[in-house]
Amino acid sequence: MKKRWLSLVLIYSLLIGTIVGVFLSEKVRADNSKVVYVGYYENEIFQEGARDGAVKTGYAYEYYRKLSEYTGWKYEYVYGTYNELYEQLLDGEIDLLAGLAKTPEREELISYPAMPMGTEIYHLIKHTYDTDVTNDPTSFSNKKIGILNSAIIDVFYNYVLEYDVDCNVIKYDDYESLLHDFDNGGIDIAAVEGSGTYSRTNSEVVGTFGSSDFYLCVNKDRPDLLEELDNAQTSITNQEPNFISNLKNKYYQGSVTSLSFSSSEKEWIENNDKLVVGYLENLLPLSDTDSNGNVTGIIKDIIPQILSNLSLSDIDVSYVGYASYEDMMQDISNEKIDIAFPVNDSLFYSEINEIYPSNSLLSVSNELVFKKNKDTSKVHTLAVNRNNGMQYYYTKSSYPNAEIIYYPDIESCLKAVKNGQVDATVLSSLRAYDILKNSKYNALSAIPLSLREDICFGVKIGNEGLLKLINRGVALFNPDYISSLTTHYTDKLYTYTFFDLVRDHIAIFIVISIAIFVMITTAVIISMRSKVEKARKQRRAIQKVFNQMIRAFAKIIDKKDEYTSGHSFRVANYSRRLALKIGYSTEKAEKVYNVALLHDIGKILIPNDILHKKDVLNEDEYNQVKKHPEYGNEILQEIDLIPEISYGAGYHHERFDGKGYPEGLKGDEIPEIAQIISVADAFDAMYSTRPYRKKMDLEECLNEIQEGAGSQFNPDFAQAFIELVKEGKLEKVEEENNDILWW
Repeated sequence: MKKRWLSLVLIYSLLIGTIVGVFLSEKVRADNSKVVYVGYYENEIFQEGARDGAVKTGYAYEYYRKLSEYTGWKYEYVYGTYNELYEQLLDGEIDLLAGLAKTPEREELISYPAMPMGTEIYHLIKHTYDTDVTNDPTSFSNKKIGILNSAIIDVFYNYVLEYDVDCNVIKYDDYESLLHDFDNGGIDIAAVEGSGTYSRTNSEVVGTFGSSDFYLCVNKDRPDLLEELDNAQTSITNQEPNFISNLKNKYYQGSVTSLSFSSSEKEWIENNDKLVVGYLENLLPLSDTDSNGNVTGIIKDIIPQILSNLSLSDIDVSYVGYASYEDMMQDISNEKIDIAFPVNDSLFYSEINEIYPSNSLLSVSNELVFKKNKDTSKVHTLAVNRNNGMQYYYTKSSYPNAEIIYYPDIESCLKAVKNGQVDATVLSSLRAYDILKNSKYNALSAIPLSLREDICFGVKIGNEGLLKLINRGVALFNPDYISSLTTHYTDKLYTYTFFDLVRDHIAIFIVISIAIFVMITTAVIISMRSKVEKARKQRRAIQKVFNQMIRAFAKIIDKKDEYTSGHSFRVANYSRRLALKIGYSTEKAEKVYNVALLHDIGKILIPNDILHKKDVLNEDEYNQVKKHPEYGNEILQEIDLIPEISYGAGYHHERFDGKGYPEGLKGDEIPEIAQIISVADAFDAMYSTRPYRKKMDLEECLNEIQEGAGSQFNPDFAQAFIELVKEGKLEKVEEENNDILWW
């Protein structure tokens, strides 16, 4: 009986252990924290940084990161040579290894996903100075040929057997050693994958000897990983169909094969020593003519760089500006210019204009510009600049049923939208933000359109050599570099007016106005001291005017940032209610209200492009925003008549635990009036929609305040505020015009 009981206990223990193990295993999957061990070997371009602490880059590395977006995998990288890591994959010491070709022998030992991670072409490269080696395989006889000890060997052996080549094959465990020996003359020829040689100026391709798909392979004992990998690859193919081609263009653009000119390219180079570039004017940051009659915009940077990348810097370049897209197309047809810029990638419209579009130089979104409060689902008429063919083509593609009304320039298009003559117009996102910053367009808004547009060069149909050269040069650019160039040419799109000067330096005008007002009111008060009752009435009148001025300044502050409109008044009202809740008199609560109205006055000195940014701020931008309490304190300290008025502006971002800014004050070191405003300000920030997030639920806001009690907030004030909300006393917070005497 006792043995039977022990057996039952043992069985139940095993069952519970199994259930717990399964539960824990599924929990790891559910919270997307599965750790996967990846074999990581050094291979130029494919994957680099195969050592502790090194920055990792490369085709395979980016592929791993993309997979993790779909699987939630967290990686542990195991370093070694290719052969060492392959053995570890077989032994189950690592889970994944990239870059393996499929062979029947390997399929017995490791697991392959359904889809490859890419296709590799195998090349033979030689030293440029070695004239003995040609594209004739018999010239390889008696040469030292280095090759990676991988599946590429079998393909190479079949190749040399086919041509009966007697050569000395030297096997390497990693590309780093192979290419080191090649660069130093230790071997005559390197047999490499197409991605394995990055812009080696001392080498040239003499031929190819095969190709194969390569895979991210999985340890046989991890069918769970194989299933997740298959699902992720399928999802990437469906949701991001261009991912692999973009990845290949990004990393393989500088391979040695990209530097080998075709016969048509060589022919163009031999027959041309000049290049005439046509460009469209009034289209910054892409292209324009400056006040001195010279080309400006990214076009003037890109053309020389393309020629430099192709070692064609001795070609003489000239530029011709065009006010009209049609005139530019006519001149390229008549061969007065060689290249037109910019054109889009529409094959249909390119055929009409008898040009080839080059590969994409830049992919941009466009913005629909409309009058504020306009229903954008009802766009029937669109303004188009008759001189900008690209705008017409994009508008026609996006709104095929809309009526297009032509205007002489983009300014006229925007004016037509502003005046209600048309429903909308289309602007490139490269230009829209800066153009719409101009005060004359304050009545307009913009939303991004889903259809993107590729910015290309245009080459006349039949000019194959030049098109291939341009495509080759474009491929050698990092897209991020071209995007960064555009920011250098957008400043002229925004005209800084006197109105903008007043708006951006409103603090100076406020200080001057308040100083003059205080001087006048002080003089009036002193002159009336002899008549006490009359003086009291005058004082009330002055207080009323002062309150009105503070409210006016608060509205100016809120106008500075359209996304926080009304914020100052809401915070002031919340602060007054909280002050009354914790026992303040009506007069003292009114003082809190007025101080809170100006708590964000320092933001008028923060640049507009930071305050209006729709994305999350970077560290530098956030640090600039964090200076607004200091600015506010400096501005309001000028008002000696009411010393406390600067406390809300200067200290509303201090924390009760001392971890706030700008001074890191703690507990009672923080002025009490600022502690009150801090709770109200935080609540309104959470309970309002911001450009980078939607507003939080009320209950979620209260939970945040509760969690911040004692750390971010005075715990008594936090609790009092929560009670106010639950009592329903903050449901209808409206601006009140109390003229209570509070000084």
